[in-house]
Amino acid sequence: MISDSGSLVLKHHVRKRGTNALLCRETRLQLSGDQNRLILSRYVEHYSPQGMRWVERQHSVALADVMRWLITLGETSVTTHEPRKTVDLITS
Repeated sequence: MISDSGSLVLKHHVRKRGTNALLCRETRLQLSGDQNRLILSRYVEHYSPQGMRWVERQHSVALADVMRWLITLGETSVTTHEPRKTVDLITS
């Protein structure tokens, strides 16, 4: 598996296939080098006595498009912060 330290692993799964084989899957998100695109990588690796095979598929989209989509279709939550008023307690 080729996990990148700068990526967010969404799913990591290892499963035994038969008596001598393993199937490994990983799905992760990361930003492109120029930080303008969001990349979804899907990686599958199969180990068996006959050898090892793997394939990685990457899908990318402009980060600006993701932001517009999220603002348009995502659920909105608003959090505000109001400074506290301080009261001086002066005793005479």
